[in-house]
Formats: sequence, structure tokens, C-alpha cells
Amino acid sequence: MINFIESEIKALAAHYIGSASEDQDISFSKEAVAIADPELHQTLLKFFLSHYREPAFSAFTYTSDELELNPVYNFVGNIFDDPACIHEQSVKIARHLFEKSKHPNIKPGEMIVTYIENVLVDDEMVEAVGIFKLEEKDLFLQFEVVKTDISIKQEHGTDIRRIDKGCLILNTERESGFKILNIDHSNRNREAMFWKDDFLVLKPRSNDYLQTKEYIQLTKNFIKGQMSKEFDTEKSDEAAAMHRSQEYFKYNEKFDAEEYELQVFKDSKVIDSFQDYRNTYEEFNGQNLAESFDISDVAVKKMSRVFKSIIKLDKNFHIYVHGDRNKIQKGVDDEGNKYYILYYNDEQ
Repeated sequence: MINFIESEIKALAAHYIGSASEDQDISFSKEAVAIADPELHQTLLKFFLSHYREPAFSAFTYTSDELELNPVYNFVGNIFDDPACIHEQSVKIARHLFEKSKHPNIKPGEMIVTYIENVLVDDEMVEAVGIFKLEEKDLFLQFEVVKTDISIKQEHGTDIRRIDKGCLILNTERESGFKILNIDHSNRNREAMFWKDDFLVLKPRSNDYLQTKEYIQLTKNFIKGQMSKEFDTEKSDEAAAMHRSQEYFKYNEKFDAEEYELQVFKDSKVIDSFQDYRNTYEEFNGQNLAESFDISDVAVKKMSRVFKSIIKLDKNFHIYVHGDRNKIQKGVDDEGNKYYILYYNDEQ
């Protein structure tokens, strides 16, 4: 749980990161930015802190998990040790970001580093360092009224309702790479992953939210992919398995892998196939899924759309399957027409 109600910006530094592919350089500010206007302070707080909708934490990492070799980890640690050095460290962060921004598709923009106090995370009050890059500019109309005359001009600026790239590093669990909330909305192409992979060098932190979310998605992928091909299952069987998965996450507080597999898949051969699929998934993604954890209600609600099972029949009908597999039967008549029979008690 993250709470920003008492948060306060204590220091802020900003620089401009040019496009290396267009032979642009970095424009450094001379000193930290003073924020004297209370309204501006609140606007900036909202801009910096209101975009983290999922409690999915990351952490700094580096080759062979040698954290001390991660430049941003060190720069941010220096700010936590001495907030007065934020401008000096922000210059180093800007240089590092510029060096990692060589791809021609990476846009120029302002980079902001800010030091924030009183961020409540899991009942612990901590400091935070935010690093943001503002790339996209929107067109705004500005009206100016002087007596009976109105003038209109257009200006380009940043929309505070959207953030391009940003991360919030929380001063907790430092020895494990800190707790970090990360955003990158500007581009989904692989070359744009430089923010997370090349500049920050992050890895997912294992927590209940992430584990719950990953297991739900893993189950969906297995059912729709491997299970359907390997066991030649009917759409209704797949829908029934997803429903059992939903029931497990909905009505249990703790996850147990063995119990889950028995309840959802039932058949030992399907369970063995699921375990092989999970091992391949873990190896491919470089992360381990826990055998047990506390189920996150937030993650279950966030992933509710994954549980929806729809059988699409040509372009005429969609059957939404929510429950008992035994109340739906599939067949073929004498003329070769396929059909489903649905059994129900009440019509609503």
C-alpha cells in the first residue's frame, strides 16, 4: 500500500537531454529549481506521484547482481545519503541517460530528478527519489483577456495527466536494490526499452501482487496454448478450467501450488504438462514463481478480464461461460451441423 498524502518535494533539478542521433547535446541547469509557489508544488506532486496504479515493484540489478556497478543505483544512494547533493548527482544521471539514448527513435526531452519526503509504503514512512523524462509535447490554446479584447495563442507543453518515462525509487530495502515503481508509456517498441533495461537496469521484485498476477496469466497462456494442443480440449473444457482458477483465487487467502494444480487441472497428465510449462516460463523470463504466497485481491481484480471465457460460434453467437462445465454439451447432428446444448434453471 502506497500513500502520498503527506508527501513533500524537498529538492528538484532539471536538465534537457538532446537527441544524440541528431547531434544534440545535454543542456545542464546551473542549480536546483526552487519551488516557492504552493499551487505549483501540489501540481508537481500530482504529476510525479499519481500515475502508479499497480503495486508492482522493481529493483536495481546489474550483471551478476553486482549492485555496486549500477550507476543509477549509486547516484540515487548518494542523494539519499545527502539530499543537498541532488543537483550534482542529477548531472551524472543526465550524462548516463544521454549515453544510453543513442538510438534514433529515442526522443529528446527534459529530465527531472526530485527528492521527496514522507512517502508511506507498507506502513513505513520513507524518502523517495523520482527520475522522469518528458518527451511528448501537447498543443495548448491560451486565451488572454485585456478589457474587452481577447487574444489567442498556441503553446506547446507537458500534459500532467500523462507521464512518458518515470520511476520512483523508495528508500527501503537498499541492500536488495531498493523498491522501485517504474513507468514507460511513450513507446512499446524494443528499442525504447532502454529506459528500464539499459538506463535503470531493473528487475521485477517478487511480491504477492506480482506472484498472483503472473500465475493468473500463466494459467491462461497454458490453457489457451499448450493444453488445447496437447490434449485436444474443447472450448468448454478450457472455459471450465479458467473458471476453476478464478474460483480458487477468489475464495482463498493463500496460494498453494500443489493444491491449485489439483483444483484447476485435476488430471495428473495435465498437471505434469502445466509444471513443465511453468518451468519453461520461469527460465525464459528469468524469474521464479513461488510455491506459496498470500493472494493479492488487487491483482485478482486487475486480472478479472483474463478469466472471461467466450466461445465464438461463426459470426452469429458468443457464449459466455462462467461456471459448471456439465451444463454445456457439444454435438453434431445428422446433417453435420455443430451445436451446443445449454442447461439452466432460471432465465434472467
